[in-house]
Amino acid sequence: MTHEVEIKKVMETDKSGVQRQVFPETHVSAILGLDKTGAVGTGVTSINGKTGDITLTAKDFGVQGTGITIDKVGTV
Repeated sequence: MTHEVEIKKVMETDKSGVQRQVFPETHVSAILGLDKTGAVGTGVTSINGKTGDITLTAKDFGVQGTGITIDKVGTV
């Protein structure tokens, strides 16, 4: 399935004249063809090669030792 896609950046200029890229939000119903994908599989079977009950750490995200912290946001 091949589709031609034209990518356009959305930019805005603030009061001081600085241009910034804007990332608009959308709703799943606005994504063309998404309703035709259907269920592909049974879900996630592994993350970073880990299976079963998984706890991801800063090392898994490549940010260990950078001072970046990752807060637990939920259970999958």
